[in-house]
Amino acid sequence: MPNVRVCSEVGILEKVVIHSPGKEIEVMTPETAQEVLYNDILTLPVVAEDHKGLKNVLKKVTRVYELKDLLKDVLNDEKVKRDFVITITGLEGRADLADYLMSFSAKELADAVVYGVKEKKDTLEKFLSNKTYALPPLPNLYFTRDISVVFRGKVITGSMANKVRIGEAVIARFIYKHHPEFKSEGFIFDGILEGNEKITIEGGDFLVIDKDVVAIGVSERTTPSSIDIFVERMKKEVVDEEFHIFAVVLPKERSTIHLDMVFTMVDKDKCVCHYPYLLGKEKLRVIHINIKPSGEVSIKEEGSLLEGLEKVGVKLEPIICGGSDPVNQKREQWLSGTNFFAFAPGKIIGYACNYHTFRELEKAGFKTVHVNDVINDKIDVTQYDRVAIGIEGAELARGGGGVRCMTMPVKRKPIKIRG
Repeated sequence: MPNVRVCSEVGILEKVVIHSPGKEIEVMTPETAQEVLYNDILTLPVVAEDHKGLKNVLKKVTRVYELKDLLKDVLNDEKVKRDFVITITGLEGRADLADYLMSFSAKELADAVVYGVKEKKDTLEKFLSNKTYALPPLPNLYFTRDISVVFRGKVITGSMANKVRIGEAVIARFIYKHHPEFKSEGFIFDGILEGNEKITIEGGDFLVIDKDVVAIGVSERTTPSSIDIFVERMKKEVVDEEFHIFAVVLPKERSTIHLDMVFTMVDKDKCVCHYPYLLGKEKLRVIHINIKPSGEVSIKEEGSLLEGLEKVGVKLEPIICGGSDPVNQKREQWLSGTNFFAFAPGKIIGYACNYHTFRELEKAGFKTVHVNDVINDKIDVTQYDRVAIGIEGAELARGGGGVRCMTMPVKRKPIKIRG
């Protein structure tokens, strides 16, 4: 059996990777928050407690791995450790740190990479510099979704659009390359080796609709060139059936940095979406790229994402983020109200603060429950066909992402989406 395999957004979850936020969150100041892609500074005790709720729910339903623990595991191999150090210091332009970092234990090195390595003020230039860190901390790491994608049995590691996140992609690459629990059939795309300023791709833009249907956001984080490369790679994978890619052109706004900020699947036949961009007057452009078994590629524009998906046999009932009120739609989309994560068909987790969206889920047949009722065994999620679990997340949302953003699924059971 493969160690990693994902062929849908909603198949029963067997393995997921998360990162519990730690002191890397506390390095931000009001002046530096924007540099590390935040709108505001976050309060670590609140963020940590809310994220703990997510972790405890996930532990009830699947195998949960902490990213930093996996990194520590692979760094116990001295050869891998040296390769990792050379890679990350080279990308950060700090080869002078290599010997110093090699003196660390596996745990110390894993901590140092996540929390940052402070600059030694041992020269006049460094002493006078405002630069605090020789290797920057990784406050975005709890958004594990962005740094890799498992599709079928292969992996895409992120080519990050912002240099401050390069270290995260390096971590993902080494885990998938060396950890025995995460060995794959190979890499579709290796962001560290192949990415550049024009070729960037992040997991928040990549939605696995079915084994031969994906939707990819064209955003400020994922470029058309990276999707073209994906098309070329998939030509070799398409054997018996046609393959469909729906490229969704997103506005370059803070609230739409990735496709999963306006659309996520929550069941085989249901999705949560932002009405103006998926169904309304501001409907996003959708380009349908079709790959035939012969390798022939055709490209055409569709009327909308949902229309295009229906043409290939994926009919989705839309559940509107925020409900019918345009003000609530905008407010809750801003707070990641479309960003749900499915751990089984019709069984999802999202931010409870988006209460209008949860009301819409109730209308669509979901039992809505609070995180604490699940953790304390007051609610058994196996007793419901559809259930939406609300975690506390108002502070987490200020980081710019939702529950899908904070989860990296690496193995799901197969599920029939169409027919």
